[in-house]
Amino acid sequence: MIRTWKNRFRQSIQLRLTGYFILILIPLVVISTFSNHRSRTILKNQIGDRTQSAMQSVVHYVDLTMQGVYELTTVLANNYDINRRFEYAGKVLTPQSILDFQWIDQQIAAISSVNRMAPKASLFHYDSGILLSTTGYQKEQNPEQLEWVKQAIEADGKITLFFPEENRYNANHMIDPIYNKNVMVVMRRMSLLNPERNKNIVILPLSKDYFVSQLRRLLPSSHAEAFLFTQDGKLIATTASSTATPPSWPDEGKDLIAGYLPGYPERMLMVRVTSQDSGWKLVMIQPEKDILQESRTLQGWTYLIIAVSVLISLWISWIVYSGISKPMKKMVAAMKEMRRGQLDIQIIHRREDEFGYVMDTFNHLASAQRHLIEDVYEKQILLTKTEFKLLQSQINPHFLYNTLDSIYSAAVLSDADDVGEMVINLSKFLRYSLGKGKEHYTVSETFNHLNYYIKVQQRRFDFEVTYRMGEGTEDILLLKLLLQPLVENAILHGLERKHGGRALEISAVNDGEWFIAEVKDNGVGMAPDRLQYIQQQLDGISVMNWDLSAGRDRMDAELYGLRNVKSRLKLHYGENADLVIDSDELEGTRIRLYIPRVECGSIQYMEGTGHEFNDRGR
Repeated sequence: MIRTWKNRFRQSIQLRLTGYFILILIPLVVISTFSNHRSRTILKNQIGDRTQSAMQSVVHYVDLTMQGVYELTTVLANNYDINRRFEYAGKVLTPQSILDFQWIDQQIAAISSVNRMAPKASLFHYDSGILLSTTGYQKEQNPEQLEWVKQAIEADGKITLFFPEENRYNANHMIDPIYNKNVMVVMRRMSLLNPERNKNIVILPLSKDYFVSQLRRLLPSSHAEAFLFTQDGKLIATTASSTATPPSWPDEGKDLIAGYLPGYPERMLMVRVTSQDSGWKLVMIQPEKDILQESRTLQGWTYLIIAVSVLISLWISWIVYSGISKPMKKMVAAMKEMRRGQLDIQIIHRREDEFGYVMDTFNHLASAQRHLIEDVYEKQILLTKTEFKLLQSQINPHFLYNTLDSIYSAAVLSDADDVGEMVINLSKFLRYSLGKGKEHYTVSETFNHLNYYIKVQQRRFDFEVTYRMGEGTEDILLLKLLLQPLVENAILHGLERKHGGRALEISAVNDGEWFIAEVKDNGVGMAPDRLQYIQQQLDGISVMNWDLSAGRDRMDAELYGLRNVKSRLKLHYGENADLVIDSDELEGTRIRLYIPRVECGSIQYMEGTGHEFNDRGR
């Protein structure tokens, strides 16, 4: 590929001019692209810094809110009166314990009312399994098996967070204050000053909607999403859908990342802020295109300038090429055509400058050369046709000798009827060959003529012959004696040297734009070097070489028939007509004649099925 373009660049003036003009534009394109990319990077960093500042404010506000919640749990856990009444209550509640729980319930409501983040504060009495809340009482069976109870006790007085994974309903068909997926439960054990620390628990369910409302204020567009995580990576709240999967942070060493993320079809900008007090992390994801919306106009103008510059360069190179290089290209193309034999080539132009004078001179020389060659060519064609007519009036001496030998042998060894059959076939064959000046016969007539010749040859040795005429080929006109030399070669050089199982096949078919005639034998075939030699000799035959008859003395006698067939084929049917030989040693030989369908005449076009018949010598 590189070599191909290198050769084109070296051989084309227009391509070089265009390349030089574009080369001048490369610094402009590079600088413009770099400036555009740099401005986009600066814009992303500036927006990222502003976003981080806003997110830091939200995180700080959440820390202050949670600090108030933690202080409320401390107040409830260290309330002396509540702890004392819990200590007097046992597993079985007495009337006094019930009165004490009512008093505690009032205290919970009074204390939690000062903090709007925890309006549903609860206390859990472990021994009785009673959960006291502002919404009523709830009896828990087997509290030692409850997940949130185990988590609070294991924390040993420290604040712990519990995230329910499902909704549960109590006996009043209300959502359980603990098992509610829309809340985050803050818990700690009570009586922090008691060294032994009982298992009673302070519970503050916090609605996630509060955190979501704070996150929504932070979003710069409807396509942005925010996620709030705890220090250990548990999701607290998000503005995304409930089924959305929180993204993992690609690089822990960076707080600002731009790129493609799993689950997002476009490039995204990720910004992260971590609280220094609680360790909570706030992550916001926003499509990069929303951030760079303002820079798109500038980017569009930049690309437009580059495109216009390239078009101007191409236009200028075309003007230069049309004025100087295009005339030279016309002359080069004309010279190439003349070199390939197109002698009637003329350069059409309207120039009156030096290039016009040179092109007029070329036209004059081409015209003079064409007239000179036409004179020589017409004489050569006349000579060739004369030789062909002389050839048609003669019969192969070898064939006559073999026929006479066959007649003599048949007369001695056979009845007179056999001799008569050979003589009549020979008579019909000679009558067709002479033809009384007729140059063309139909495919059907040609096959009948070949059959006369083959019946005579079958008297010399036994072989099977098959004729096949494809659909619509019977009435196609074919040049006289075009197939006979091929059949003769197949019999004499192929089948005669083979022992047993001899077969000859002659066929004619229409294949699209081509008429194909084929002579195929299963004889001794040809060695590869012999086949290559014959093909090389026949490849030199062309209408354009003006010498169809030359070189006869340089070729062996066996090639004379093939050379004659190909020469007549090219002369009568044009340069596209061809003769192709395929042969495998000891397997047989196949010779095909390819004739353009438009060059084949027909006495009548007929629709019908193909014909096939066999004839085997007796």
